[in-house]
Amino acid sequence: MIEEHSTPHSSAPEGPRSEDGTRPLPPGDEVVVAVDLETTGVDPRRDRIIEIGAVKFRGGSELATFSTLVNPKLRLSGFITGLTGIRQTDVDAAPEFPAVLPEFRRFLGDCSVVAHNAPFDASFMRRQGVPPQGRVYDTHDLAHVVLPEGPNYGLQDLAARFSIGHDNPHRALSDALATRDLFLLLMDRLRTFDAGVLEQLARLGRDDEWTVGTLAARVTAALPTERRRSLVGPLGVELPELTKRLRPALASGHSDEPRFELQETGPQAVGRLFHSGAALEALLPGFEHRQQQVEMAAAVASAIEDGKHLIVEAGTGVGKSLAYLMPAALHALAGGGPVIVSTNTINLQEQLVQKDIPVVEGLLESLGMPPGALRVAQLKGRANYLCYRRWAHAQANPAQDAREARVMGKCLVWLQETGTGDRGEISLQRDGGIFARMSAQGAATCPPTEGPCFLRKARTDAHRADIVVVNHSLVLSDLAMGGGLLPAHDALVIDEAHHLEATATRHLGLELYQQQFLSSLQALDGGRGLIADLGRSAREGARAPAALDPLANRVEHALSDAAKAVDVAGRFYDVLSEALSGMLTSQSGVNELRLTQAVRGQPVWSQVEISWENLDLALASLLTSMRNLETEAERGGEGEALEASLINVSAAVDTLTEARASLRQCIPEPDPDMVYWATLRRNDRSVALHGAPLAIGPALREELFEQERCVVMTGGTLTSDGGFERIRAAVGLEESRELALGSPFDYGEAALVAIPEDISEPGGHGYARAVAKAITDVALAVRDRVLVLFTSYSALENARAAIRDDLSAAGIRVVAQGTGGPPRRVMRALAENPRTVALGTSSLWEGVDLEEGSIKALIMARLPFNVPTEPIFAARSELYEDGFGEYAVPEAALRFRQGFGRLIRARTDRGSFVILDRRVISKGYGKRFLSALPECTFRTVTLETLGKTLTDWHSGQVT
Repeated sequence: MIEEHSTPHSSAPEGPRSEDGTRPLPPGDEVVVAVDLETTGVDPRRDRIIEIGAVKFRGGSELATFSTLVNPKLRLSGFITGLTGIRQTDVDAAPEFPAVLPEFRRFLGDCSVVAHNAPFDASFMRRQGVPPQGRVYDTHDLAHVVLPEGPNYGLQDLAARFSIGHDNPHRALSDALATRDLFLLLMDRLRTFDAGVLEQLARLGRDDEWTVGTLAARVTAALPTERRRSLVGPLGVELPELTKRLRPALASGHSDEPRFELQETGPQAVGRLFHSGAALEALLPGFEHRQQQVEMAAAVASAIEDGKHLIVEAGTGVGKSLAYLMPAALHALAGGGPVIVSTNTINLQEQLVQKDIPVVEGLLESLGMPPGALRVAQLKGRANYLCYRRWAHAQANPAQDAREARVMGKCLVWLQETGTGDRGEISLQRDGGIFARMSAQGAATCPPTEGPCFLRKARTDAHRADIVVVNHSLVLSDLAMGGGLLPAHDALVIDEAHHLEATATRHLGLELYQQQFLSSLQALDGGRGLIADLGRSAREGARAPAALDPLANRVEHALSDAAKAVDVAGRFYDVLSEALSGMLTSQSGVNELRLTQAVRGQPVWSQVEISWENLDLALASLLTSMRNLETEAERGGEGEALEASLINVSAAVDTLTEARASLRQCIPEPDPDMVYWATLRRNDRSVALHGAPLAIGPALREELFEQERCVVMTGGTLTSDGGFERIRAAVGLEESRELALGSPFDYGEAALVAIPEDISEPGGHGYARAVAKAITDVALAVRDRVLVLFTSYSALENARAAIRDDLSAAGIRVVAQGTGGPPRRVMRALAENPRTVALGTSSLWEGVDLEEGSIKALIMARLPFNVPTEPIFAARSELYEDGFGEYAVPEAALRFRQGFGRLIRARTDRGSFVILDRRVISKGYGKRFLSALPECTFRTVTLETLGKTLTDWHSGQVT
């Protein structure tokens, strides 16, 4: 081991000091140990360390390394072996931790430690008797602040992003070396920050000894005097510069007069743009003329010009985005008025703004229009925009914990560059709740007319745009408010329209989670709560001493009412939880209960209603006190801090008012046109209450379709049993033009559908084993990207455990949604390594496409029927004479089509679709599923011949 001399460590908040003790050591002069531990699991109380890797360094100089395997005296799980490559025989031959401990302790000495996700490593070190003696720096935490845009903060992701050598991920020494290099890189980034930003980071989280703040303080102290003359304001943001960045253009509003001389518009002009030889070929290399795209574009142009509703199903490869964007652009530029485009997913919004609309702009330039002629805006809901006043007020509060400090520091760095304040620009991951408290959500007095405001800028941009891209939720919010959120427009295009019913169901329903509700109440209570904060801000901004006495009285009443409400709410949820537990005991494993009349008639429900009445009275008193406090504070005070506090309290009042109404509706006064249910979490016995409309069609018909001049609904899977009747009835669309366009792809050549006829039906004897065997055989036959779709996590996990070892031995990686990360990460893993099998559930049935490459085999484990007892599904099924045939089967068949859509995404794709649910051939309703597919090549096979059939297909021997 390399000999080294550690610099003496000081426990002072500003970090280690120089040898004479007069000033903090510059970050590059401190000796630090980068540590990584591999363990048997994530719980330090039960799990054990199996490998230690550490590297001691000062600046860019490596001083020594330490690496050893450790015998945990436990069996390693297949997951850990697959993740790390460490085998049971490796650790069985290694020393136990007590034998390793003295040398490891000497290596660490009193040095500060850096680790990626440091709380994990530090917790194991403390549990094993070797707590870090110096500070613990976290590169995961530091990366969150220094790289606010993300998108990912995993060590492997960051190492790849910055070309850091990381040859053996999930092995301790390799991870420790990568952590060292990442720490040095992030510190170099930190040193480039303006002194004002560094000083503000140093102040954040000081009470909680946030180590990113510690590092910022040490960088600041090491700066030369001239660098410390910051150009930014006291919050790390220069207000005049931020205001200038957000100032909207002088022109505002729309003119009905054409801005350009267009020789012709309408269906004929639009159709010509899509024909072979047009400008699209120059803008899109490889562009092919598609008659379906021409038909759709003409139909959309005609509907917009005539002011009619239109519903269009456009199969994969039609190019529907351009087919509605081009007519929309020409209509708006000719003076016809703006067009709103609504999507369900952020992915599609980003595709429209970053990829498709630039193509439209290029086409317009080919018509002789100047660059920038088309004005486009993306508008989101309030919660997506940072409220500068709320953020600034939170920054001024010295009581942040480390997690809050991280989010505020991230926003501080982000504010140096952003011109939108849109949370989509930064990676929040699990910190969205903290951002929400600093967003424009619930700020009833916003947007302000003066000062920096991201929400006001976004709305101003939208009101000046020709095309405004939004999501379904914002459209529905606009309907609920009677307008005002969206600018006036001539037409509304609803893409991904098959999600409109579900989105409207959520939006017109209610959800009340116990933990969130109690947190809202607790945020008001105590000396650091919102009520006390408003009192302090009002006192500091008081216009006259006479205002202080009545203000203090209002604060005292509100605090008393808040404390009482917290207590009463806790007791209410105890009663409700106990009642639900009793009613759910006979349904083993079920944690969801539909609140039917029969449930409400049980004796225990009367206790719930009595407890609710006490809570309702407490909430009424609290809300009255808070409104009185708001009035008193507004009357007697002024200033930015007071404005921010008023926004926070106003948002809390709105939240509690809505919660009170939801409780009343769920408990004593249910609406007969709604379905209600409760969920009980078994681990902590917390309760969530839910409500949803039985049908959303009447509301959408009255508030959307009867109000809009033109609505174009489009998507890839809108028909059911060959027609639009199902979706028209579901969303309340009575009169419209219809157009069903198939895909331009030759599915007979592109897709094989294989169905093992001898597999057991789902739930039958041997079914799970047969599924695992089929997945393994398909993966070994194809040896390219395989996606497997499940309808439950339990089935997914059973399959993952069964196939992992065999496929790993064959050099095929298995990644699963959940254990392998969220859907986007799973799909990224599938794109990065073709020899991968990805397992997914509901959110992978559509939406997240491969960034590159294509899926070679798609496996559907079972038909995607809804769980019969799911409350909304069960209630809506009861509206039909034949709930299964008229509702369950069409819903499942639609989902089936959506799942199949993952397979063929381009004309050159060729793949196989394996259905491991023999009900498609053994049940009468099965043909409704198969007929929902395009004209593929169908083969009925056995489990034994499945692999060979796919091998022959992919080699071109099956036609």
